[in-house]
Amino acid sequence: MRTAVVVIIAIVLTCLFLVQKRHEQSVASAPVQTTATAQKASTPRPVSEHNWAKHSLDRTRTVIDQVAKQRKEDGTRK
Repeated sequence: MRTAVVVIIAIVLTCLFLVQKRHEQSVASAPVQTTATAQKASTPRPVSEHNWAKHSLDRTRTVIDQVAKQRKEDGTRK
């Protein structure tokens, strides 16, 4: 009897998981309209010395922008 209950719970959880995954895929495949202002922040976030994760992301973004600017000036890859 206990085995049957465990198997039924596992089947229900598996079904819920699959329904959720299908719903996420259908939402992701739907076309999303975004504006250029929504993609890039108008002002950079202030960097806190105590927030190392945000600092590393901001530094990465700065380096990416510098490389893109340098490539644009040099006329190399886009």
